[in-house]
Amino acid sequence: MGHAAMPANSRRKHPASEAIAISTGQFSSRRSLLAVPPSLDEKAMIPATLTADVDNLIRRGQKHWLQTVCAALGQAPESMDARSLIANLPTTNNSDAAHCLANIVHQAEGVLPWNALGASIDLCSAMFSRWQQQQHLELLWTGPSPASQIPARRIDQVFYDLIGSAKREILLVTFAAHKISRLTDLLVNALNRGVHVRLILEFEETSQGQLSMDALNAFPEAIRQRGQIYYWPLDKRERNAYGKPGKLHAKVAIIDDQVVLSSANLTDDAFNRNLELGARFSSDELLQRLREHFDSLCADGTLRLLKA
Repeated sequence: MGHAAMPANSRRKHPASEAIAISTGQFSSRRSLLAVPPSLDEKAMIPATLTADVDNLIRRGQKHWLQTVCAALGQAPESMDARSLIANLPTTNNSDAAHCLANIVHQAEGVLPWNALGASIDLCSAMFSRWQQQQHLELLWTGPSPASQIPARRIDQVFYDLIGSAKREILLVTFAAHKISRLTDLLVNALNRGVHVRLILEFEETSQGQLSMDALNAFPEAIRQRGQIYYWPLDKRERNAYGKPGKLHAKVAIIDDQVVLSSANLTDDAFNRNLELGARFSSDELLQRLREHFDSLCADGTLRLLKA
């Protein structure tokens, strides 16, 4: 899929990189906190790399750790130098987040008072959390979890929930499918409710043996007859240096106004034994772009309807 440029108004939906200007503006209005002449545009004094690093920090850092960092920054003496402050901040096992925080503190030294920096990170984190909630972003997981388990639902359970309540459309794209009777039963029920079902699948023949069994074999006759099945013709695929054609390897689901992107094929192993990761979200922009992408591939013949 091509990487279209994001419109300016959609970029503003990611608030973390902008929130620092809002919060620091409140502090920078106090001349006693910033040693700059009042005639200067004080917001422009904040380095662009600092706002980018704050954005990166809140995406990487664990929420509770960020809260303790912000509290420590709020209590730090204004006279404390960056090196001493870093040594006294709460630690984390996330080395990337720790390195990012150290960069932020060094950049903020002499630019922002420590309490202003703490308030900025805290506001950015809160706005990012709110943005995630508005996007209904949910992490999905299958497989072993660490002791400090991330909050995530099983990938198969999300499929069962979404397909079981679907009202308009279901689009499933997968490389492999095997032993998924619970999912196929829900698809048949969805067809009985009048839901439009499309499957985009890989086949042994068109992959030239790179898939050992057609994904279609996992779906009963009712779905084959009443749903729409698409495949990627061999003549539409590029080949590698060894003559092997490309594989239909995407794993995507569009179910009404929900999108699921994951590493998991529609197989019993992927649902129950593999280590898989994915995300469910409802973003109007991305939903439209994904739907249009697959609709275009079907319309121009890149993906071809399998005749019954």
